[in-house]
Amino acid sequence: MVAVASVARSRSHQIEPEESPAALNVRRPVPAHVMSTLRHACFDCHSRETRWPWYASLPIASMLIERDVTAGRGQLDLSRWSEYNPFDRADLLDKMCQLASTGKMPPWPYRVMHGDARLSDNDVATLCAWSEEEATHLIGEDR
Repeated sequence: MVAVASVARSRSHQIEPEESPAALNVRRPVPAHVMSTLRHACFDCHSRETRWPWYASLPIASMLIERDVTAGRGQLDLSRWSEYNPFDRADLLDKMCQLASTGKMPPWPYRVMHGDARLSDNDVATLCAWSEEEATHLIGEDR
């Protein structure tokens, strides 16, 4: 029974909706270096482009990882970026910078298991500069 549940759960990770973080590029292209940072530090939990690690098929790990990804997408789903209104997008961009600047995102357990998700000071500065510019543009766009 456990083996069947484990196989069923691991297969559920492979089925993702067809939405894509390309939605980030709908109106204004995201600079390549910012998109690279988002991909290696954010997309696993905050988009439909999750890279499920091998241990995501283990029963207990699967439940924990799936819970974290579901919670992350509930807070911010970059695959659905175009569905947020401009004010919500601006607010999410501000939060993105704030959480990256304080080291709260990506969370330390994720950084431990995914070394490429660690953000350098330069990564944070670049992400914040882009997010501030984009938020300002979004607010100005809706006036």
